[in-house]
Amino acid sequence: MIDTKGSRKVGVTAGLLVLVAGLIGTLVLTACAGGGGNGGNGENGETPRPWIVRYGFPTTGLWGVIGIDPQSTPVAIVTVQTAESLHRIDPDTLEVVPGLATSWEVASDHSYIDYFIRQGVRFHNGDLMTAEDVKFSYDRMYNEELVGPWAPIFQRFVDHVEIIGTDKVRVYFKEWSWSWLLNSPVIVPKSYIEEVGWEEWAEEPVLTGPLKIVDWERDVYVHFEKAFPEEGHWYYGIDIPNYDELYIYSVVEPATRLSMLKAGELDASHVPPANIPDVENDPNLTLVMSLYSCSWNVIFYDRFDPDSPLYNPNVRKAVSLAIDREGIGENVLHGTHEPWGSYWSPYILGYRYREPDPYDPDEARRLLEEAGYPNGFNTVFSYPLDHEVECEAVIASLATAGIRAEARGYEPTTWGTMLYYSQHIGMGYIHIPSWDGAYYPDRVFGDEIYHWAAQVSRGIPEIREAFDQMTEAATEEELIQAARAAEDLVLKLDYKIPVWAVHGAFAYGPTVENWNPSWPGDEWTQNLIILQYKG
Repeated sequence: MIDTKGSRKVGVTAGLLVLVAGLIGTLVLTACAGGGGNGGNGENGETPRPWIVRYGFPTTGLWGVIGIDPQSTPVAIVTVQTAESLHRIDPDTLEVVPGLATSWEVASDHSYIDYFIRQGVRFHNGDLMTAEDVKFSYDRMYNEELVGPWAPIFQRFVDHVEIIGTDKVRVYFKEWSWSWLLNSPVIVPKSYIEEVGWEEWAEEPVLTGPLKIVDWERDVYVHFEKAFPEEGHWYYGIDIPNYDELYIYSVVEPATRLSMLKAGELDASHVPPANIPDVENDPNLTLVMSLYSCSWNVIFYDRFDPDSPLYNPNVRKAVSLAIDREGIGENVLHGTHEPWGSYWSPYILGYRYREPDPYDPDEARRLLEEAGYPNGFNTVFSYPLDHEVECEAVIASLATAGIRAEARGYEPTTWGTMLYYSQHIGMGYIHIPSWDGAYYPDRVFGDEIYHWAAQVSRGIPEIREAFDQMTEAATEEELIQAARAAEDLVLKLDYKIPVWAVHGAFAYGPTVENWNPSWPGDEWTQNLIILQYKG
């Protein structure tokens, strides 16, 4: 089991969604990364340049519909390496700190924010970033045809954007949101995009981050180079990253990813729970963790169907009691899944510890009999195939109480599409709330309305009202109370049950000096910029 309070090798580092697609076979890396390695020793025993870092990502969801467009379909692990907004998140405190804005002032009535734009920042093509670029970037979010989750949220809260001076932009709000500072758009180059168009830009995005995308192949890799090797990045300077190029490879099959990491074909990688013992037993690999990335829930798609057994509250309680959270978490998932009973994570405003339901199949059977199902009942349990291990374990655990769930595993894209179009039945796995290191609860609770996975909750009026209460809070104390009321509501409505808090696991090999995946709560936004490579 992983000790989430201490270290196995270097230690549990503080580490912070993405619609993903299906399987690919074994990747041959030599064609993409200069012969599959960084070469032997050069003169004086030094590793020759260029230094190339190779990371294994567990899905094929590294791009959007028309290309790599961090405004439309932002893929976290790609966006964090190359794109920036007016704010940043401090990885140590989770506070919102200046990014492409040097500072901002919020109107006393929360009707607008004035941003003071950082001067001297350049895009990857050499153009200076200006207030015109900021307004252009914000204005695009009004496009109702824009694909992705952020445009509807933006359109709900932002009224319009105005340039006040050469270094000042004012954003006017229809409604105030405490989480706005976590959701501001990526800044893109106005003149360049007006010249080449959005589709050509999305093929090779020009942005402001320390790494720039130079080429990519769908379902295979994204290739980055250091964007400012001579003058340095405005924030990271000239020495970070300390390598020259980065490849993020899509390697869906866990066994392939592990073998590539062991063979030195990858320098670092996401690690699924089943492979944690392999990493811990390999002296050349170092395991690091990102705590509290998301909540692992069982959702009741038939919660409001009077003809379904899941309409009965005793049946839903029986489902919860029939899941051996602790046993599966320790023996199958190797400590990456902590039994959980709260809606919020520990770093979110409004968090209160709630005891998770115990494993009690006898009480579950009694509740089923009381509900009119003395012999149990049949249902369906759906999940994406990249979560097959834990879902199959949950299905087996349910069977101990007479809950016979037919396993329906789908390619992730199919599973997500079915959620978007409300096509799932019975019950299944769901990953929202996805905490993602968020400090403000409305940033997380908005997923219950706007996320593509919100099949059940998006149609519940009380959920929207609870979200409105958060956005209308005038103080942090009011926001905390609204967050706790929202948690009480979700538990009362009982359309899903919390099962585990998920901790992301990662590993790196001997070519890496040190790496902290990112900020707390992030399983998918690994900051590879700060990886310390030694060749």
